[in-house]
Amino acid sequence: MTEGTDKEFVGGFVPLIRADGDMTFREGGVIAMAVGGNVDIKEGGAGVCVVGGDLSIAEGGTGNLIVGGNAELSQAGVGQLAAVDATVTDSRVGVLLAGRVTLERSEIMLSTEQAVGFGVAVGVVFFLLAKLFGRR
Repeated sequence: MTEGTDKEFVGGFVPLIRADGDMTFREGGVIAMAVGGNVDIKEGGAGVCVVGGDLSIAEGGTGNLIVGGNAELSQAGVGQLAAVDATVTDSRVGVLLAGRVTLERSEIMLSTEQAVGFGVAVGVVFFLLAKLFGRR
């Protein structure tokens, strides 16, 4: 695990990053990171990211993102993204939950409204299954 305040990584692989300040990540990979400040990823990838500030990804990708500020994606691929505001350019996102979204030549599989609707539907199904097959 790597800990600290402001960090910059170039190349290589880091299993876990926890930082209080800002982090810059170039040409490498990380399984999970929790950063209190801003994160900038270029030509890299991450599994799970929790970011307290703003996030910028260019020519990279992540699995799951939770961003406390604004997210800016350019030529990126993201599985799930939750952010205050999102600007997505030439990228693909599986599920996007954001207050305001700006898209340019990008594809979103499930928008905020669709994701909420899907979540409600799954919740109702599991509730009914629990009532039907649950303990009596």
